[in-house]
Amino acid sequence: MNKQRLTRLESQQRTRVKLVEAAERVFVRAGFDAASVEHIAASAGFTRGAFYSNFKSKDEIFLALLDRRRIDSETALNAIFQAKRDAHARFRAARDWYADQWRQRNWSVLEAEFNLCALRQRSLAKRLSALWRQEVEAYSAFLAQYFSDAGLTPAENPRAITLALLAAAKGFGMLALLPSGAVIESTIAHSSALTFNRLVPAPPAAKRGRKKKG
Repeated sequence: MNKQRLTRLESQQRTRVKLVEAAERVFVRAGFDAASVEHIAASAGFTRGAFYSNFKSKDEIFLALLDRRRIDSETALNAIFQAKRDAHARFRAARDWYADQWRQRNWSVLEAEFNLCALRQRSLAKRLSALWRQEVEAYSAFLAQYFSDAGLTPAENPRAITLALLAAAKGFGMLALLPSGAVIESTIAHSSALTFNRLVPAPPAAKRGRKKKG
């Protein structure tokens, strides 16, 4: 049976996905500044012309990669919220997910590199800020839902808690880049979970009914 031919739009979307996936590999390996359009295109199995048919520049594909990673994170958290209906199970799963974010150590450096580039280009800085606001709003919405479902009143605005969590995760990722060894990495993982515990309160313990006197 012949495979169904892709439409032009579907083919272009598939090409974009492959280019973004290749860009992530190249950026992680070489860094943002050293990575080139030619390397990204070759890694995806395309020509330089194919790259420019889909993205105007290296900056633009990095923004697309940032957006894809944001969506992936939202998908992961949404899966946790859908699978874990019990407030305590949801809290533990979300904390474990967060406590593992420091392992994205190379990504922390890439973001720092890109942020420096954005400071020199006003239009790029505006687009990066827009993506950053989307990320903060998405995480804040998850926090607000958690507080509501768990019957908790947050001590701080969910946006403030989100910013603190994001800043800590990126900081832990940078620290993990240093030659530290298993002991320090274990401490970083513990510190990440501790940060989450301090900023996001656990659900209240279920009240036990009193036994009736016979």
